[in-house]
Amino acid sequence: MAYAPQAKADVFEVGANGQWQQIGQKAEAADDVDLSAYRTEPSGLPPVRLAAITTVDAPEQPVQNQVLSSAAVKGQYAPLINAAAQQYGISPALVEAVMWQESRYNHRAVSSAGAIGLMQLMPGTARNLGVNPHDPWQNVFGGAAYLRKQLDLFNNNLPFALAAYNAGPGAVIKHGGIPPYAETRNYVSVIMRRLNNQAQ
Repeated sequence: MAYAPQAKADVFEVGANGQWQQIGQKAEAADDVDLSAYRTEPSGLPPVRLAAITTVDAPEQPVQNQVLSSAAVKGQYAPLINAAAQQYGISPALVEAVMWQESRYNHRAVSSAGAIGLMQLMPGTARNLGVNPHDPWQNVFGGAAYLRKQLDLFNNNLPFALAAYNAGPGAVIKHGGIPPYAETRNYVSVIMRRLNNQAQ
């Protein structure tokens, strides 16, 4: 049996002032990374604009069997996925793939790092985006806005943007690409494979 060391990643959230701040345990020192040079807006992320949102009938239980259940759950969230994707100019398939990888469509998911909901938003990032991460609609709109930010930051390089969504943009900048964290490399690989399968 091979031993794999625990993967660790820098966990960042966007503060109210638009600055990135590290909140998770560092895998390695990142003090020399100046993220301010990579922001596209001087004020940080724009507030999320929620377009005529009411509510969504979220599943009561997390999906147990993705092969049998994901189509039904995905269908339930389709209006939400499409609205968020359209608002932020990204593919609905990308929003769906990130949602599936982050939470398996469980709107009550909470990670050990404290990320919340369908798109696993950190509380500070959700606060800065002006969304309630416990509300499925707002969570997905916030996640789509944050994903758009990563795409803009990394010139629409999808693997880099996905790595930044998972490990934080500082890790991607520091390593000049996808960081050497097993969790992040797997995250990017799984989502890219899912997108490729959907395209066929």
